[in-house]
Amino acid sequence: MEIIAIPSYREGGLNEIFHPKFGRCDSFTFITIDNNEITQVTVIENSAADESRSAGTLAAKIIKNNEAEKLIVSKLGPNASMALDSLKINTFQAPERKILVKDLLDLYLKGKLKLTPSEDLITDKLMK
Repeated sequence: MEIIAIPSYREGGLNEIFHPKFGRCDSFTFITIDNNEITQVTVIENSAADESRSAGTLAAKIIKNNEAEKLIVSKLGPNASMALDSLKINTFQAPERKILVKDLLDLYLKGKLKLTPSEDLITDKLMK
């Protein structure tokens, strides 16, 4: 069993549009998968969205508090990336286009989304 978090617009859910801004999304759709089957869908409002600072870091805590081990994202700021990395949440790269949460999940289940590099790897490359 695994729980995957996906940033979403408005009320979230499988039929909502994926939100490209992790820390500023309206909601998170948490999908529980067991043997490649959806067993539960839960939507949590992103209480970090209106914060003036640290929205990504606070959103990372929401992901962890809802027991997700994986997150599908478009772009992450450096602080959000470090927070997710420290919380041991694997991030997968979403395509840069408008897509429904259920279609994004389907891409993940088919193995078509790449794991994003950890903040440590990015920092190492920048230092060289």
